[in-house]
Amino acid sequence: MSWVDILSIAATVTSFIVQFIGIKICFEIISKGNTGDISSIPFIAFFISTAIWLKYGLMTELTNVILTSALGTLLQLIYIYVYYLYCTKKFQFYVFLIIGMMLIVIPLAYVDFYESEFGRAKRNLGVYCGGLTILCYASPLATLSEVLKQKSTHSVSFPLCFVNFVSASLWTLYGAIIKDRVLVISNVFGIFLGFIQFYLFYKFGCKNTKPTHVLETP
Repeated sequence: MSWVDILSIAATVTSFIVQFIGIKICFEIISKGNTGDISSIPFIAFFISTAIWLKYGLMTELTNVILTSALGTLLQLIYIYVYYLYCTKKFQFYVFLIIGMMLIVIPLAYVDFYESEFGRAKRNLGVYCGGLTILCYASPLATLSEVLKQKSTHSVSFPLCFVNFVSASLWTLYGAIIKDRVLVISNVFGIFLGFIQFYLFYKFGCKNTKPTHVLETP
């Protein structure tokens, strides 16, 4: 086994670890009997991302991307179903879900039926994947104003940020080796955001009382 294969496996494993974070969130929802202040947007957004990455993995024939994206897509479907069972704002949930499905169907229809040149279709879908990944990595910063206001990182999960940082670093290295600019650019941004989050922990200390409802994609 080459060191490139080891790097590929390590990147895949770290992605698997982060994907399972949603299970804890689902248990929180089930134990409370309702979704409380937990939004459906992260679950739907990450379902969009993993579904599109799965298509990109199939087009590029990258086994590790296919594995992580397939698992992510399956888990997000489970998380979304659990959320649906316990949410009270069904109409809002349906609206977000319909928008999410459109954000999946339109680009997939583009690469399968509209764009006849495979290379261009793959490149454009890759750009879309990169944008989705950057948004996923940036999602923990949604609590930035709360962190700065309260001068506390209690609303941010350090273990999750750390695993995300490691995962982004591994995927960046792997992408550089196989010369996949989509993997490199999107995950370099994840590394940059990781440093920002680490600085916040350095400045305000590591005092977590609740997990950040954020997952990650390749």
